[in-house]
Amino acid sequence: MSEYCNKCSPFKNQHDIDLVKIALKLKKGYSTNFICEGCNNRAVYKDDQGLLYLAKSVKGEIELHLTTIEQFM
Repeated sequence: MSEYCNKCSPFKNQHDIDLVKIALKLKKGYSTNFICEGCNNRAVYKDDQGLLYLAKSVKGEIELHLTTIEQFM
């Protein structure tokens, strides 16, 4: 069964992967991996300074994109 994050879920207010919850629980220097079937998100990473990054699969390569918790909503 496909899993979708809260940013792209085609089902109103229902999602399998909550990016906000993941980001809030992450400790500095750690990441959480997952596979979102809708938007190719692959992980959330928090660096040693507390900055958040979203890992996306783009043409078979993983790219890190600097993001904020507000962008996960």
